[in-house]
Amino acid sequence: MLFAPDARLRCLVVEEGGALVGYATYSVECSTWDADQYMHMDCLFLRPEVRNKGIGRELMKTIAQEALVQGVVRMQWQTPSFNVDAVRFYDRMGPVKKEKFRLFLGEEETRTLAMS
Repeated sequence: MLFAPDARLRCLVVEEGGALVGYATYSVECSTWDADQYMHMDCLFLRPEVRNKGIGRELMKTIAQEALVQGVVRMQWQTPSFNVDAVRFYDRMGPVKKEKFRLFLGEEETRTLAMS
């Protein structure tokens, strides 16, 4: 997904002392609800020892800059409500929250639905 010539998914990595200590993945997606594109940040992860150093904010800033370069003016992401540290971090960015359910089917359920 990251290394194909026409890959949509992008990944920023954070290295410290020669070790990978964090990353953020993102891609441009389309919302039929909003009739527009948006930059979707799929994952932002930092090892605990490098948190609270401004790195997460820099990753999000870089993704926002990339969005604007691509002509996309909105960002979206999600985090589980029980991840209080992430919620607190994201709240500092000033996002608007939408109450939603994230639904998914696993492989077996997808196959069952497709064959029904």
